[in-house]
Amino acid sequence: MDSTDGLDRAHRGLWPSLRAHYVTLDPEEKEQPEHLATVRAVYQHPVTRDGFPYVGIAFDCLRDPERGVGAIMHGNRVVHLGGAEVAAEAGIAERDAADPRTGLDEALIGHWSSDPFDYGVLECSDLELRADGTGWSSVSNAFTEDVDRLTWGCPEPGVLELRSPEGDVIRHRYVVGPAVPVHSAEPVMSVTFEEPVAYSYQYGKWG
Repeated sequence: MDSTDGLDRAHRGLWPSLRAHYVTLDPEEKEQPEHLATVRAVYQHPVTRDGFPYVGIAFDCLRDPERGVGAIMHGNRVVHLGGAEVAAEAGIAERDAADPRTGLDEALIGHWSSDPFDYGVLECSDLELRADGTGWSSVSNAFTEDVDRLTWGCPEPGVLELRSPEGDVIRHRYVVGPAVPVHSAEPVMSVTFEEPVAYSYQYGKWG
């Protein structure tokens, strides 16, 4: 893969997570992440999984200038997000590359948005499920955005278990497969839940 293409994929996948990161720092945050974070350094780690390399991106951050923001990306998937120093930590990439994903459904790993299936709805929901069993969900509208951290697993096939930081556990039955969005004739990979997750029943895969 061309390194420029890889970096573009990483950026596209990272923006929703950066947005959620800033909202957790300040629930009143209105600026978009591209206005708050400037790339400081890029690291291409000598590790691959499924043919994709791992890339670390470090940012200078207006909201947290001392720590900055750093991420390890695998394609457009966020592996880990933290301070700027995270971007240089090859060990994070190595652990992710070797992880057998025990107790997780790999089809769910990544970022999902209800946007492709929202029609006449003023809110949008996002769900990010990371390969280390952590993640977050958000509900946003023109006025506000709420972000909730979570951990997740799949106790049995077709069942997603979400756990809040307070210890609340909710299980959702789901199906993953292609579906046609509201304003498109082309199907996208989607996950559909029997009961809503963050107020939405259906999400499309980001990127």
